[in-house]
Amino acid sequence: IGTCAAIGLYEMSRRREHGESITWTNAFGFARAPAAGAIAVLGLILTVILVLWLVAAWAIWRFTLGPIEPTSVDAFVRDVFLTGAGQAMIVAGIGVGALFALLAMTISIVAFPLLLDRDVGLDTAIRTSVRAVAANPGPMALWGLIVTAGLVLGSVPLFIGLVVVLPVLGHATWHLYRKLVR
Repeated sequence: IGTCAAIGLYEMSRRREHGESITWTNAFGFARAPAAGAIAVLGLILTVILVLWLVAAWAIWRFTLGPIEPTSVDAFVRDVFLTGAGQAMIVAGIGVGALFALLAMTISIVAFPLLLDRDVGLDTAIRTSVRAVAANPGPMALWGLIVTAGLVLGSVPLFIGLVVVLPVLGHATWHLYRKLVR
């Protein structure tokens, strides 16, 4: 979902790179891109991945701590951290969540900026993104951790920090794309 929201920031970075004027209204310039439909479809694909991730998280909870609802927040916290089932839920949840996050990042990290920047099809954009991640697993994993840490830090002070973090990550991701795809 974050990558979909970042498309406006990519558009601003693209305009800045071309020496064009930049305003917040320019962030919506992506809607006029030749690949606007493909951008929307990729956003929909990521939304489906998110829903599947939520279904998987629910299933993990159901098979470890469920199906009985916790009686209180304290009971839930105690069950999660102080029982074997809760610890199994944490391990399985982190593992499965990491796989979903890897999938979402792999198909979109280069695809969104590429669709914005060039007149290519969705299949080409996704394949290019997958190849970029496969060719650079270490740097891409590090970038994923940097994005995660930035989002967590930006969210801590009542999400106010995201006002700074999101534009920085969006602009940095645009430059990552430009270094990977020439």
